[in-house]
Amino acid sequence: MEIMKHKLLQGVPFPLDDNHQLSLITEADIDDLVIMLQDDEVTEFLWFAPAPEQFYRDYFAPMTEQNALAMKGEGEPVMTLIIRDTHTRAFAGMAAIIPMGMIPGVYEIGYQLDRSFWGKGLATSVSRLLLRYGFEQLNAHKIVADCYASNKGSERVMQKIGMTKEGHQKDFYPYRGGLEDRIHYGINR
Repeated sequence: MEIMKHKLLQGVPFPLDDNHQLSLITEADIDDLVIMLQDDEVTEFLWFAPAPEQFYRDYFAPMTEQNALAMKGEGEPVMTLIIRDTHTRAFAGMAAIIPMGMIPGVYEIGYQLDRSFWGKGLATSVSRLLLRYGFEQLNAHKIVADCYASNKGSERVMQKIGMTKEGHQKDFYPYRGGLEDRIHYGINR
């Protein structure tokens, strides 16, 4: 996992599998992210979407700035990763592992994929890699994720990577003019 971080900080894509690669989010990726996040099917289960384009640009800009500094050896990167097709360089989505609040050793993982890349195992592959990175590189003692209760695809990903259902909150997320439950998953070292 140290090799992955080293390559990413050099601006060298890291292979996720034979057909996809990862890189740290940069300013050049924001247009692709905005386009993906304007797709209603992609954002159906995202609490922060839909949103105006500028909201997304303002949200991702500080991450790209921090990563630009990290690539110059000035600080740590934000582990928001861009997924691209290795052969065509087509944008496939994003994934991230971030500290959970201010709780030492606890991290949260998440992802969004462009609709044209659904059903190819990418969410499972990148989530497994993020678990490994979290435990091996970040020294996490716990990694968590959550989703809307009706988002069965994301729930299956959490189960496939070995996470256990740890909670269920009723009427948590605004959804289709009503409220939707939130489910929590986690895995310990």
